Amino acid sequence: MNQTEVPPEVEKAGVSEWYAGLNDPNKVKVKRYLAGIDTSSPAAFLTELMLRSEEDHNYGLSTTAGSYALTMDLDDYTRFKVREAYIDGLYGSEKYDEAKEQCCINLDLFPEIQETFLEENGDELPKDIKCRNRLIDILVGVECAYDDAMDVLVDYVRIGIMDPEELPYRKQSLKIHRMQKTFDNIYSYRPKQRGSSRRS
Repeated sequence: MNQTEVPPEVEKAGVSEWYAGLNDPNKVKVKRYLAGIDTSSPAAFLTELMLRSEEDHNYGLSTTAGSYALTMDLDDYTRFKVREAYIDGLYGSEKYDEAKEQCCINLDLFPEIQETFLEENGDELPKDIKCRNRLIDILVGVECAYDDAMDVLVDYVRIGIMDPEELPYRKQSLKIHRMQKTFDNIYSYRPKQRGSSRRS
């Protein structure tokens, strides 16, 4: 297939203009993920494309698709789901500031879409909620901002994106992680040895 030709799945999904603007390497990558992809709407197509490319660690393609998808006219719930996929692409690309910003936007939006979100997930909060989990990953793993992470966990319960009974467990996990990191730093410090360090 010529690179200038638009694949039928892309055309059916209504994202031909976006596809045409991609460079050739990204067009090749897109074609890799087209088999059986959701073509019911531009947002559905781009969200599934992000998820498939992230599984393959093609985070650059994912963020390209996500940044375009968020320019579209979407309802709140669809925008939430698109941004969830986008967050993981940003995180995988190590664009932590941007990922953090997108997490906060989705967390602010969550109370508005909570009812629909729970209905789609059997009235339970799934374990894998990107905006919730990745923000903690960034605060703890990238910024070492443990106190901020503790405050955020309390906010999670307040807005309903984390079950109250999880809070003590999550806080304890952070305390253990912080303690372990402190010990790792202590034991990784090795003062310079004077003279020979060999023992008989």
